[in-house]
Amino acid sequence: MFRQKEKLKKKALELEQANLQILEQQKALKKSEIRFRTAFDQSFQFMAILDVKGKVLELNDLSCKACGSTEKKMIGRYLWDTWQFKDQEEKTALKHHIEKAAKDESTNDETVFYNEKGAKLAILRTISPVKDEFGRVIHISVQCQDITERKRAEEEKLMLETQLRQAQKMEALGTLAGGIAHDFNNILSVIFGYTDMARRRLSDNSPVHTHLSKIFSAAERARDLVKQILGFTRQTEIAKVPFQPSLLVKETIKLLRASIPATIQIQADIDPKCGWISADPTQFHQILLNLCTNAYHAMEYTGGRIDISLYETRVDESELSKNKDLLPGQYARLSVRDTGTGMDKDILEKIFDPYFTTKEIGKGTGMGLSIVHGIVKRHKGFILVESIAGEGSVFHIHFPIIKEKTSVEVSSPTIIPKGLGKICLIDDEPDFLEMAQDMMKTLGYEVIVIQNSFDALKLFQKNPEQFDLAVTDQIMPGMTGMDLALKMLEIRPGFPIILCTGYSQNLTKEKIRKAGLKEMLFKPLVVEDLSKAIQKALESEST
Repeated sequence: MFRQKEKLKKKALELEQANLQILEQQKALKKSEIRFRTAFDQSFQFMAILDVKGKVLELNDLSCKACGSTEKKMIGRYLWDTWQFKDQEEKTALKHHIEKAAKDESTNDETVFYNEKGAKLAILRTISPVKDEFGRVIHISVQCQDITERKRAEEEKLMLETQLRQAQKMEALGTLAGGIAHDFNNILSVIFGYTDMARRRLSDNSPVHTHLSKIFSAAERARDLVKQILGFTRQTEIAKVPFQPSLLVKETIKLLRASIPATIQIQADIDPKCGWISADPTQFHQILLNLCTNAYHAMEYTGGRIDISLYETRVDESELSKNKDLLPGQYARLSVRDTGTGMDKDILEKIFDPYFTTKEIGKGTGMGLSIVHGIVKRHKGFILVESIAGEGSVFHIHFPIIKEKTSVEVSSPTIIPKGLGKICLIDDEPDFLEMAQDMMKTLGYEVIVIQNSFDALKLFQKNPEQFDLAVTDQIMPGMTGMDLALKMLEIRPGFPIILCTGYSQNLTKEKIRKAGLKEMLFKPLVVEDLSKAIQKALESEST
């Protein structure tokens, strides 16, 4: 009996010790569970534990917040039914990755996730199997890291790199444009000069005079084209003049009809009574060309129609709510509408950003609409854009109407008085040199022509008083016209010199006058401008 009591007592003690161990293990398990739950819920990653079929067993707090629900509502549902997807393809991809994990295969990829507010997030997703001690897959772990900011930073870096490359291209284009402008204006000078001299020898009612005037007008358009190229590369200044936009729009449409394929119709509705505006005609022309070029590219493969309209309209304060620095009143409204691909909201928000383009490589710089926006803003105007993806776009350009209506056009050449004096003409272009010599001779001057700066300087050094005036080109091999002029002024202070150039980015009339030169002429030359410059330079020397 005693022995049985001892055995029972011993058993009870063993049971008590076992219970204590179990309690300690339960406490340890509870602590471990708390640590796990804390780490699980406070993780900066979206975390979920699924069964092998893809149903949710556990979700951390971040996942629940992102899905806009509670863990209780989510448990037991397939994970792909709890996430918001933009399309079925993304949902199928998640399901496929979970099925892979159930077969003991991990996956890692980048995808997108839409939170409860509908905001798009970029995430790095890892889906992997969880196995027991026998190597069997019992659960599936899903971890997602929000990499939206990182992706945004990468995109901004890429955009900046793209902008840098485009800026370098624009700089190179600017250098090329300057060279083209110089050479092209030399060629135009010959066309302008001989055409102008020839028509001055004919009466206004002569058919030949009419033909020569047409050539002269075409040369003027070519000169304006050079200005547009320089304007595109930001190497020319704005020259605002009052003009009636309807005339320029009609002329631009003629050019567009000849350059745009027949698969694209151009319909025009131009009000000839539309009021006058103060603007740079070349830049106004550039706006219309840029908008129509964009419209053409939107319909290049499908064909369509471009509607161009111009009329005067009243703009009230409600339309200027986003442009508080502008004033309500009468505006000339130029509209370009196309039936092309249109744009969605995301693209519309970026269209005026420099270097942004939706065109394929080689078909755009991303500067067209940025340039249009800049030109309109500098002219105190504004732009309204309407577009529907798949239906087309319309751009409404507004320029303020002015009261003055002073025409700046010259209908026929004026009579130019003759002059006297001996001129030293220096230029390295033989054709220009010959034309300018003829032009000066018709004005009554004696002209000595020299093709080289060094030869001109040597001749001048021998007898500085033999010339009454020098006209020199700026860009010449060996010694620029400016350097030649300064050396001449050292020998004979106050000697009248006119600097003539087809293009100069750095020189201005103010700079050359401070250096002691009298005038600066830009090619292409016309007789009237040259005559005025020569007379002014000679008069300043005599006073």
